[in-house]
Amino acid sequence: MAESSTSSSTEASSSFKIVRGHGTSECADYNVAWICALRDTELLAARVLLDEEHTTPPYNTEYDRNTYICGKIGEHKVVVACLPSGRSGNVNAGHLTGPLFHTFPNIKITLLVGIGGGVPRQEPQDPLEDIYLGDVVIGWPGDGTPAVVQYDLGRWKVDGFEQRGSVDQPGWHLTQALDIVISNHEVGQTDFPKSIARLQKIPKFASRRPDEDKLFQATYKHKGDYYSECRNCIPTNLVKRPGRAKARPDGSFKFHRGTIASGGAVIQDGEIRDRLSRECNNARCLEMEAVGVNDNSRCLVIRGLADYADSHKNDIWKYMAAGNAAAFAKEFLLTIKGSGLGELRGIVPDQRSKLGPK
Repeated sequence: MAESSTSSSTEASSSFKIVRGHGTSECADYNVAWICALRDTELLAARVLLDEEHTTPPYNTEYDRNTYICGKIGEHKVVVACLPSGRSGNVNAGHLTGPLFHTFPNIKITLLVGIGGGVPRQEPQDPLEDIYLGDVVIGWPGDGTPAVVQYDLGRWKVDGFEQRGSVDQPGWHLTQALDIVISNHEVGQTDFPKSIARLQKIPKFASRRPDEDKLFQATYKHKGDYYSECRNCIPTNLVKRPGRAKARPDGSFKFHRGTIASGGAVIQDGEIRDRLSRECNNARCLEMEAVGVNDNSRCLVIRGLADYADSHKNDIWKYMAAGNAAAFAKEFLLTIKGSGLGELRGIVPDQRSKLGPK
């Protein structure tokens, strides 16, 4: 992804101010890990939506060379970690989170928040159920199927490729709270408008025009370079479906629960996208970090849809998609009571005696 310019960074700093809090002196006081992959979109959105930022407590930098941003959302103390620029993917996600879970031994839940590629429905009966850019997909287990499938790990057999990698369901506390978030949204009892308005104090998180959401037939290849924004693509090859203005009349975004397919490559081909989706329990989103975060049952993957994982992929929607995913993650944390996490064990045993401050 392209880095934001100095001028845009200056603009953001002049129109938005981070709230500084008193924080805490102990890494063990933090109970939520918020993981992101892209500094200029996902990390920025996470920082904007923190209620307050804290000074990071001291930790063993000989063992853990990550740099963290600590803060608070609702009743939760949150540690935010981001992959280095140019280091996306499952392997690097594992390198980031391994030390994190030792440095912060009482992490109870992990949120992987950022952007991904959407997989549109083939023949949706209801436009509200179809995938549009800016929507949010949450990794969710189906009947006997995992929330996340690693599409490039498995074995070739005489009758085809058998996938072997997956991530378990998010766990009782996360799935039950997720149901409440969606129910609250349906009855208009969420803070999504407040979060979006906060994000839009930084101009690059502004909403996109509905006509910029273009879904082409899977077999139709992009004409022009990456930044041409489909100006040379023939409109008759667009998929015939209700436009975003009709499907999302108030400019809002829709949440979708379903399988997320994760792998080591960026997908920019509609036919490959659809094939991978079919092979991965009709996955609704493709991304690159989920199976690398941690093989535990308390990780929720939240992806804003920035493109359709086809040759028409570009960066137009990435900020809005990252912001929508972050807004959902914040609403999720506001729904979960901090006291409700007390009975959960940390992801790794408390190792402060071995890995404490120098």
